Amino acid sequence: MQIDFRHLETFCRVANLKSFSKAADDLFLTQPTVSGHILSLEQSLSLRLFDRTSREVHLTKAGEVFLEYASKILSFRKDLLNALSEFSQGIRGELSLGASTIPGEYLLPKLMGDFKGEHPDHVISLQIADTKEIIQSLLQDRIEFGVIGAKLNHPSLHFEKYEDDVIIVVAPRDHPLARKKRASLEDLLKEPWIVREEGSGTQMAVEKALRKKGKSLKQFNVVMEMGSTSSVKEGVKAKLGLAFLSRRATEEELKRGFLTFIEVEEIDPISRQIYIVFHRGRTLSPIGMEFLRFLKLKRENH
Repeated sequence: MQIDFRHLETFCRVANLKSFSKAADDLFLTQPTVSGHILSLEQSLSLRLFDRTSREVHLTKAGEVFLEYASKILSFRKDLLNALSEFSQGIRGELSLGASTIPGEYLLPKLMGDFKGEHPDHVISLQIADTKEIIQSLLQDRIEFGVIGAKLNHPSLHFEKYEDDVIIVVAPRDHPLARKKRASLEDLLKEPWIVREEGSGTQMAVEKALRKKGKSLKQFNVVMEMGSTSSVKEGVKAKLGLAFLSRRATEEELKRGFLTFIEVEEIDPISRQIYIVFHRGRTLSPIGMEFLRFLKLKRENH
């Protein structure tokens, strides 16, 4: 029985995303190719690994066992390649990173591109999810380190401040509150709101700032919850409601006049830190340490 590493990677991605089409998009493959990888695995093992439904795929009992070992095999393979890269002067290496939405969509892509320009033979993958999910991926050894927008206390984790971010209230450009110099909290409570999902760093920072004023997002007229900053921005532009968003993520829309910034009387600017988070008990791979040095150098030169 021979098993291709690419098939194992495809299997793990389908298992985690519960979708052949999502796995195909994530791996930059066609859906028939993903289906072919899974079929080859099932034929090699003479076992069914997934139960297919019209909406999702689910692991069979055999699939659950296979996922546990497939994840370990891929992790050991990555460790092996990284260890050997030390002896080949960095010619080969794989790095798995995780990031919450703001650093993942608005900070890391350019930095990763610059790093790849200097290290073209390295392979870097980036998982983007909310802060809590990235923490879970780190604890489960699916990523080497993360860049996230909130600090969650955990004895196994070490947090290092990386950059500052500011969260602001944004509205459609012609919103009545935009004509006011400063809006009050009472003004905001009367408006419809679009919020991020529970577990996002933005949401945690906003709740912390509101608690200082004896308020909570539960008191706001929340009409919609969305899972990404991009979808929240589109919702505001479509006049579905106001939103708390990262200034970094809205710079372009504010500059071009698609969105407007509303100052709030009772709330000081909501500043938060973007952190690099590591697992205390694990040593970074050579490429991981190199990318970390690169990030810090870029911050110092910024």
